[in-house]
Amino acid sequence: MEKYFGPQGILAEKVPGFEHRPGQLEMARAVFEAFRAKSTLLAEAGTGTGKTWAYLVPAMLSGKKVVVSTGTKTLQDQILDHDIPFLRKHIDSNLKAVCLKGRRNYLCKRRFFEFCYQPTLWNREEAGLFRRFQKWAATSTSGDRSEIPWLPDNFRTWNEVCSSSENCLGRQCPEFSRCHLTRVRNEAARADLVVVNHHLFFADMALRQRGVDGVIPEYDAVVFDEAHQLEDVASDYFGIHFSSFALAQLSRDIVKACGSAGKLDVGAVLNAGRQLEVLSRLFTLGLAPPGKGAVRVRFDPEKAGEDFAAACRQIIHALDELPAMVKPFEEKAENLAGAGRRALELSAALTALIEQKDESLVYWREANQQGGALNATPIEVGPILKELLFAAVSSVVLTSATLSVAGAFDFARRALGVPPEGRELLLHSPFEYERQAIAYIPQRFPAPNDGVFCTRMAEEAAQIIEKTRGRTLLLFTSYKNMNEVYKLVEGKISFPLLVQGQKTKRALLQEFKENVASVLFATSSFWQGIDVPGEALSCVIIDKLPFEVPDDPVTASRLDRIAKQGGNAFYDYQVPRAAIQLKQGIGRLIRSSGDRGVIAVFDIRILTKGYGQVFVKSLPPCRIVHSLEQIDPFLGSL
Repeated sequence: MEKYFGPQGILAEKVPGFEHRPGQLEMARAVFEAFRAKSTLLAEAGTGTGKTWAYLVPAMLSGKKVVVSTGTKTLQDQILDHDIPFLRKHIDSNLKAVCLKGRRNYLCKRRFFEFCYQPTLWNREEAGLFRRFQKWAATSTSGDRSEIPWLPDNFRTWNEVCSSSENCLGRQCPEFSRCHLTRVRNEAARADLVVVNHHLFFADMALRQRGVDGVIPEYDAVVFDEAHQLEDVASDYFGIHFSSFALAQLSRDIVKACGSAGKLDVGAVLNAGRQLEVLSRLFTLGLAPPGKGAVRVRFDPEKAGEDFAAACRQIIHALDELPAMVKPFEEKAENLAGAGRRALELSAALTALIEQKDESLVYWREANQQGGALNATPIEVGPILKELLFAAVSSVVLTSATLSVAGAFDFARRALGVPPEGRELLLHSPFEYERQAIAYIPQRFPAPNDGVFCTRMAEEAAQIIEKTRGRTLLLFTSYKNMNEVYKLVEGKISFPLLVQGQKTKRALLQEFKENVASVLFATSSFWQGIDVPGEALSCVIIDKLPFEVPDDPVTASRLDRIAKQGGNAFYDYQVPRAAIQLKQGIGRLIRSSGDRGVIAVFDIRILTKGYGQVFVKSLPPCRIVHSLEQIDPFLGSL
């Protein structure tokens, strides 16, 4: 690793402006050793360490087939479009690297040809785009949707023509030899390095657990970048799901298949398909009665009511009857081939959600007037990952800029089931935070639950924004606070205001970067995974500590489990999760050695509560001030 990352190494020789970073070299050594010794590594690498190269170079030199799993598409694209081509040019010209995405990212040629034969476009806008889309589909060699950035995110026709497990005919498909998904999977099987995202990785692992062939080829080692997201993503794939959308989709596919079945007598199947659409509406109505808003609460079958129970029984019966009905037509009406399997899978899922026999899961429901779902989520994913990941894969590297809490990895180990013998590495950012940043936490301020909190925050935020001349990202823990503060600030400051929800996330970020003086109000997904280096972002303002809602059914069940095991649910779960999220939000500010700016957190609990020290230790090592006037000298030097 010294040969590559040292002061006189290959990268220093080949990369213009390369800076030798001791932390990067130390991490590369640790990753290489984890591959060599077939062990586990937990590595927190602060922003600017250069962790991507610190695991890619050892992966290239290890002689192993390595899967790199990322948390965001942005990082996935960076690795494939920038890092791999450079490293291939200067280190290993024979490196074979492939990006493998979820199947719905790829065009299905068969479904596309069928759609073109009888198109059903949703509106004039889509009709206007479809001819351009057809030209792309006819010439694309990858079928990857990311090739067409001009296609709107809400282009509904894509759902009719993309690859999906529900509609895949496998080797029976007439387009199998020309299938985009088959081609990229074959390339991945021959590659040294396969880049995926966390969702695809755990979807693949869940398939293998059920005895179904996965989509990712066999591998020797895996690197998880942005590993702080693993608990949440893994939870989604080792539970049970049933939704009115899935039922309605099966209904639409059956009706469509019957419409193209020619002279076959599929009348009974057609009626059964239409009946599923009616049952999907009954299911939604049972979960979300008229006048009720969106809800996400525990699901108790006994309290759901007899009407809902009767609807579920009807659904299960209809689904169980379907395979025998479609079987006589499967060979001649190929689009009906997968309907019976899908029906049985949905029936089994709904039955399990009603019976609730697995006590390791928490059962909950979610619904609005558009649709409803029943879900079961593992209360603990650590035991699952311990068995399916760490015991099955010889080398596992978990890295992130936010993996530790107050300098310790205890929370990540417990949550993810990391074996005790796994090595830990804590590398601080090489940035000079004492020079580059200042943190403002007011000593006298209303508590977050005080009725005047948003009013006071709006007043002080407006003053800070004027001082920084815009260039501010405001991160909120709820849409309620975001919208209230936005309304209070609107018209009182002289800079363009952008609000999450006005446009797509991509469009908002692009405008925020290009309009240097703009101010962005955001929540949820903007806390992590966004990168705005340079003067467009000179201030990050956070309303309060990002504690999760304790009555969320999954969170509540995890808190109950910890308490029953004799732990302190608040300190063992809520505080660490919030500390990692806070580190993510603050990490949006300093993205390069040239960045400078202000961090403001309006939650006085950091200073008044015993647990506040955990959050203080989560702040970057910069000067903390408690009055707005103390910010002025720092801003004057920018």
